[in-house]
Amino acid sequence: MQNPRGAPFRYQLSEYDCVPVTIGNAIARLFDRNEIPPEVVQRIYLYTLDASGRRGSFGRGSSDESVRLLASWLQQFSTRKFRIGAEFLAGREVNLGRGNRIVECLNDKGVALCNLTYDHGDWHYVLALRADSKRLYFFDPYWRGNVRGLGKHVKYIRPPAEDGANLTVSREWLDTASNRRRFCLGSWRNRDCLLMWRRR
Repeated sequence: MQNPRGAPFRYQLSEYDCVPVTIGNAIARLFDRNEIPPEVVQRIYLYTLDASGRRGSFGRGSSDESVRLLASWLQQFSTRKFRIGAEFLAGREVNLGRGNRIVECLNDKGVALCNLTYDHGDWHYVLALRADSKRLYFFDPYWRGNVRGLGKHVKYIRPPAEDGANLTVSREWLDTASNRRRFCLGSWRNRDCLLMWRRR
């Protein structure tokens, strides 16, 4: 759970707060705690958790519109110590083909918040930390002991790696254009990803 900047990554408090927790973890990866203004934390929770449940209950997840809005605000807000770059990708922009923006960002010391297919037809944000030629490495904020039935394609890392990664997914599996498999980027029309990096 320890990330190289020293602030530990956080797990979700509920079934629904993967977006604000993952965005907070991304910022903790990019900045030291004393560099993060309180306004940033306030805006994360102001904009996210905007989705409603089947019976009209509020806070049942976060829409992609809320992630776009927060990304836009983060790009415009800056202090002497806090300047962040953010780029929201959607549809066919979200891929792992040659020259893709996700791996490019990771290789340039950024992070990628990837929305993956998850259990029971749900979608779930995880934080991509690094990539190699065959796999991507993530911090998944949803605590679980293990994942079954996915063989060598998806593995939980116990204990987490030195950089905090607790999940690894093969590139081939991750880039599958299907919503029926777990831990995939999914169909083209459902794909979205937020890239974040520290601006100089």
